[in-house]
Amino acid sequence: MHKVILYPGEDKSWVAESPAYPEFVSKGRTKPEARAKLRKAIEKFEKYLESVESNPKFIAMMKRSDEDIRAGRVFTQEEVEHRVRERKKGR
Repeated sequence: MHKVILYPGEDKSWVAESPAYPEFVSKGRTKPEARAKLRKAIEKFEKYLESVESNPKFIAMMKRSDEDIRAGRVFTQEEVEHRVRERKKGR
């Protein structure tokens, strides 16, 4: 299990968060309830990711992406910005 941060909510509830998944926040009447809701949300999300990552279309897309990266057909944001600046200088 991931690290969980518990703190009191505004309405006498308990709030649970995990630094590993900052987009997930759960509330419960008790600390265990808030923690259990967070755990359930994370488990559902991880199960969903497993289903996506095992999808043949996703696997094919990732293979093409890897090939594009190795062939130099994909650029980082910094590389694109550098190319744009260089083109502007050449005007």
